[in-house]
Amino acid sequence: MIVYFILFFILGSAVGSFLNVVIDRTTRGETILGRSYCDYCKAQLGTFDLVPLLSFAVLGAKCRYCRKPLSWQYPIVETVTALLFSVSFWYLAASGTFSLVSAGYFMFLVSVVVVVAVVDWKFSLIPTTFVFAAAIVALFYNYFFLTSALFMENVIAAFGAALFFLVIVVATRGRGMGQGDVVLAFLMGIVLGMRGVVVAVFLAFFLGAVASLALIAIRRKRFGQTVPFAPFLVAGFLIALFWGVPILNWYLRILM
Repeated sequence: MIVYFILFFILGSAVGSFLNVVIDRTTRGETILGRSYCDYCKAQLGTFDLVPLLSFAVLGAKCRYCRKPLSWQYPIVETVTALLFSVSFWYLAASGTFSLVSAGYFMFLVSVVVVVAVVDWKFSLIPTTFVFAAAIVALFYNYFFLTSALFMENVIAAFGAALFFLVIVVATRGRGMGQGDVVLAFLMGIVLGMRGVVVAVFLAFFLGAVASLALIAIRRKRFGQTVPFAPFLVAGFLIALFWGVPILNWYLRILM
């Protein structure tokens, strides 16, 4: 069990390194193919410059060639992706649903939402192409691996969540939410189902409110300024994906 956990962590860190390339290049309109290079001096990076997590530490967070500081985005994305891949393995193994298909599905979802969260945090832009692709994959996965009743429930949850955010977009004239949040909400609903998406959305608003107040307290934001919401939707989605049922059961026990 521990060996597989470590293997998924290593795989996740490698995928996280690739996701950094996707995040940087797609927002610049560049192809994701080709050798990696330094953002400052444009020097092509060698193999030892690209070892996930280790290269950043060994190089002292600086480019080997021009000694300019490297972005902390790189080790953070690699670490978060590695941990999420490991958690995916743990969740699937513990629930008795582990298979190559389910593991690939979970790793794909994790990869997409990590890209979405980072891009929105950096550029206040949700890459909807990735979200649409993930929603289509989730739709097919549900069709083949869920019962008909659960499949329909997830479809209804997807449209319900999207409609909820669309109402917010229209009511605030795009100032409170963006259209990308509507698409992301659809993905959340199609993956999580009715109860899961309710937990995810509640957590997203709660975490968003806490983070906004913290940013105001440290004077990074002022009242009235917007904060990218996709990272909090992604956080709520991931928490609900892995721990949504225990959280909901705990909440219902409190009410009763």
